[in-house]
Amino acid sequence: MIRPALFILLIATLAASSVAWREHLQLDAQAITVRKATILASENDTLRDALQSAQQQASVAQNSVRRSQIEHDVAGIRDLPFSSPVVYDVLDRAGIREVVAGKLSAQYTDQQIEDMSTGLSAFGLLPPHFPLKQTYIDLLGEQVAAFYDQHQHKLFMFQDASLENAQNRVILAHELTHALQDQNFGLLNLPLEARDNDDRAAAASALVEGDATLVMSQYMQQDLTWKTFSDTVTYSVTQRMDQIRKAPHYLREMLVFPYIKGQQFCSAVFARGGYAALSAVYANPPASTAQILHPEKYFPETREDPIAVTFSDTALNGQKPLDDNVLGEMGCRILFDADGNPETADAVAAGWRGDHYLVYDEGGTLVWKSAWRSPQAAQAAAEAMRATVAHRFHLTFVKQEDTITGFNPKPAHTVRIQVLPTNEVVFILTSTEESTDPLFQQFAGASHG
Repeated sequence: MIRPALFILLIATLAASSVAWREHLQLDAQAITVRKATILASENDTLRDALQSAQQQASVAQNSVRRSQIEHDVAGIRDLPFSSPVVYDVLDRAGIREVVAGKLSAQYTDQQIEDMSTGLSAFGLLPPHFPLKQTYIDLLGEQVAAFYDQHQHKLFMFQDASLENAQNRVILAHELTHALQDQNFGLLNLPLEARDNDDRAAAASALVEGDATLVMSQYMQQDLTWKTFSDTVTYSVTQRMDQIRKAPHYLREMLVFPYIKGQQFCSAVFARGGYAALSAVYANPPASTAQILHPEKYFPETREDPIAVTFSDTALNGQKPLDDNVLGEMGCRILFDADGNPETADAVAAGWRGDHYLVYDEGGTLVWKSAWRSPQAAQAAAEAMRATVAHRFHLTFVKQEDTITGFNPKPAHTVRIQVLPTNEVVFILTSTEESTDPLFQQFAGASHG
């Protein structure tokens, strides 16, 4: 006989077991449902990945077809053949920045870039201690949708730059022109990386970019549809401009110079003999930004090559200059435009024939010697430089015949500007008044190379 207490316990145990069994069945059913859901989700992910992969492959295939057509069109416009297939690489925005940084590091050490920045800061073209390398990376990383690397002989494209977009096709036409230039003329043969002559390097860049911009413009005319116009307007409105808006005036001007002024130069050459004439320029590239700004200074019948301004010894108290370079006419245009009067600055800079500058003492000492077309042009340049440093340093100036001196004790800046009988202007910026005479005696002698 079962005792009542034991019976009650047994009933409770059976009830609990029954509940536990029902819960077990429910859990099994839920587990089956979860497993089914997991399988379905996995299948959905697989299908989604397969669809995305198929779409990417279709996009790649479509881009490949479009690239081939653009290559054909660009070669036809430029009247040059591709001697080998163009090598492409696709990068995201971070990858573009990485490649740009790598290109800078391959060409210049961090110290060399810092010294360049110091030199331009001595002129007032950049702020003191300006992060030039990082700014270039930020600027190009923001703006670039595609670019051609003449060192790797490879064309890099931004991964989101679909060629269904008309503007991206136009940009690719520009970069493919660089591939044509490289294969037919050898971009590494041009002074694009001349470290001691920024003016010559800028002129070479203007040839290369102006040529590509001319081809790009003609390609865009061939591809001119309402969608091309719409895509171009959309690109102009939506393009990220944060970094370029923050960039100093000098950098902004020098970034657009090769494209705008370069196209004008190349158009002038094209008008004289088409692309055959333009191709011939690569064997004898323009030697200065003056020749880019004034194409007649490049043409044989009116050619005006820059005067090489040299120094017998560039060491100062046994120290080599931090920066040893050439400003050029384009640099003078920007330098003389301190008061926001570009027409006057351009007119004065047009008298440029050559220059050479040296920077010492962490930018505290600047020696700049420039050659000008005539006595009047030299005087105009001296006055323009006086106005530039007066605006910058609030100096008090004294003029005696062909010498202008200025001094401001806080912070200490002494300036001497002297016009020489040779139509040259010597500009000296230093911290102490006593050092201007020794600097003048050392660097103001005969210098034409």
